[in-house]
Amino acid sequence: MERTHDQIIVPLETFRKERIGGVKEGKKKFEKQTAKFCQSQERYLNLSTKKQDAILQEADATLEMEQRHFCQASLQYVFLLQEVQEQKKFEFVEILLTLMLGWLTFYHQGYETAEESRPYLNELQFRIQRTRENFTATRDKTEQLMKKTLEMRLGKALEPGSSNRTTKEGYLFLMEKKAFGVTWTKNYCTYRKETKEFSMTPYNQMTAKFTSPDIMMLESCIRRMSDSIEKRFCFDLTCIDRPGVVYTLQALSEEDRKQWMDAMDGKEPMYSTPVAMKTIKSEESTALDDVGFFFVTKCIETIEARGLDEQGLYRVVGVASKKTKLLALGMDKKRFEKDDLSEWETKVITSSLKAYFRHLATPLMTFHLHNDFISAAKLENSEDRVRRITELVHCLPPLHYNMLKILIEHLNRVANNSDKNLMPVSNLGVCFGPTLLRPEIETVAAIIDIKFYNIAVEILIDKCHQIFVPHFKTETDVIPDPSQTKTIQIASLSNPRKLNNSQVPSLTGKPNLDGATALSTSLHNVAIPNAHPKAALSAPFPRSGRVANAVAAFSEGNLLTLSSTSQHHSAYPSPPNLKILQKSNLVNSDLINSTSSSNESVSSMSSREMPSHTYGTPRKRSASHSNEVSTNYVRMYRNGKVRTLYACLGEHDGELSFEPNQIITNVKCTLEPGWEVTRLFHQPRSYWT
Repeated sequence: MERTHDQIIVPLETFRKERIGGVKEGKKKFEKQTAKFCQSQERYLNLSTKKQDAILQEADATLEMEQRHFCQASLQYVFLLQEVQEQKKFEFVEILLTLMLGWLTFYHQGYETAEESRPYLNELQFRIQRTRENFTATRDKTEQLMKKTLEMRLGKALEPGSSNRTTKEGYLFLMEKKAFGVTWTKNYCTYRKETKEFSMTPYNQMTAKFTSPDIMMLESCIRRMSDSIEKRFCFDLTCIDRPGVVYTLQALSEEDRKQWMDAMDGKEPMYSTPVAMKTIKSEESTALDDVGFFFVTKCIETIEARGLDEQGLYRVVGVASKKTKLLALGMDKKRFEKDDLSEWETKVITSSLKAYFRHLATPLMTFHLHNDFISAAKLENSEDRVRRITELVHCLPPLHYNMLKILIEHLNRVANNSDKNLMPVSNLGVCFGPTLLRPEIETVAAIIDIKFYNIAVEILIDKCHQIFVPHFKTETDVIPDPSQTKTIQIASLSNPRKLNNSQVPSLTGKPNLDGATALSTSLHNVAIPNAHPKAALSAPFPRSGRVANAVAAFSEGNLLTLSSTSQHHSAYPSPPNLKILQKSNLVNSDLINSTSSSNESVSSMSSREMPSHTYGTPRKRSASHSNEVSTNYVRMYRNGKVRTLYACLGEHDGELSFEPNQIITNVKCTLEPGWEVTRLFHQPRSYWT
């Protein structure tokens, strides 16, 4: 028990005193610096404009120093909190592991027990080591981020528009008129430019009391004239929902006021000349255009032409100056076409290729889908991860998808030679994960998620032939492609026919989802050139499962016809091409020819021949090449007799009305699928057998 006390209690007590005690000291320092900074800030803001410039400059310097100390103390406190949270994950488990190893040594457990426990202990030790390494790497990057944040001014740390939720946020002082003077109240304010929603929440770090926010709709923002108020950095707001009320607010500095006015489209006073707004030049970045595609493909071709056996491919970096020179050369297509890449080292080419993707304004896997890719990589089931990542890849813009496909297929070939180049999928994921899934804002949470970036890229490389399929089926539906077809007039249903549904046979069996696509529903009425004037085109298909949700039920009540005098009917080119935009449960053409839906019946003729019409190919949005799939429509028959199954009332003079079990003679086929003609009339085939 004494040894157990030394192995468990003493280390835990040491951890509590040293680590958690250090966090408490950091908290005290943070609270002390917060109080000093707030007091210094209030003294600074209470300075009058009548003070001498020397006094104001000294006040600026004092506030700057206090602000820096406050930022340093707050970041140090956050760093200590995160450090303790991460250390708890391995310190406590490591203490227990040490005790377990001590028990094994002390009691000399038998060989069988030791062998049974060894795999678990080895795995646990490996996980602890990996967790410790992750903690070390995360701590180093967090320290770099902390130093980088300290070097930046507070006003430039979060520029307007950098937050996803608000356009601008920060502290402002609100002027409130009292009976015997004016008071200034500190408020935490947020503004959303899209909705023009401005909210104020009274809050002061000294009292730490929370109240409900005051939300209003902004109408205008005007800078307050310097000679009209004693305070500096002031501007006035008017709101739509509060006419006649003017709110005077004081910013923390001149730069802060400019940022608020930029976010609110603020204006200068009428008598003065508007202040010229600063233009922020964006950093030079590479572009995803034809020049970029040419640069990437030429680099990949050169690397693969030399063979993929060089050790440390993409891991070993080239000289920075040569890499920058090659990248600049690659962005000039005319010069790059004449350049011979054989003179460049492989590591310089690979470094330039990585730099190209790293400097894209939007990473290949986009900021918009960044969180979705991370969530997919965190799924426990490997099949679910692959399926979700495949769906997300096919949601990428076409240029991003094509470039990602080129890169990932190349990396797959590199990984296939990992026995020689020592670059398996895991190493390539480490090299390209932070580049392809670069976060929009660099935060500590983004640093912690780096391992999931790598997992997502590893899945892309390992399953690239499964993910980058030519015709991936997403949750899509079928709509006409305007670039390939003319306008399809969709008629409205005005007088549905009456049909006895109790006599309608039901379809058994599951439709084949891999079959041809049903090209139109009963709600699409299309005029056919060189056809009978009152014919209507309708491609019937069985109604089963989710098909009923995607299209209207194919019933006689949904069948519409086109009169010869109707207007706005566009000719349907034969054959029409359709684009698949959303996935629907479609029916195999064999089922169309051999089965009937719950509202269809089979037409039988005296003499049968089966010529079929082949219509155009559906095209999927995610594929770059069209997939030739033909749809065989219902069979056409020669002259014969038919027996009606159900009663039908014609809606137009050119349509035949009949009763059940009635024989109709002189039946001929037409050019319109789904219609037959007698000597005088058209009649839908759905009512014959």
